[in-house]
Amino acid sequence: MTMDQELQRHKEVWIGFTRLMKWGIAIVVITLLLMAFFLL
Repeated sequence: MTMDQELQRHKEVWIGFTRLMKWGIAIVVITLLLMAFFLL
């Protein structure tokens, strides 16, 4: 029973981490696109 709870917690942490990475990458891409647009 404790393994299932630990696995579920790990899965939630991993989902949160991947969601954070997606947002971070999206922000970086948007920033680069805006810089390219305004500087050229």
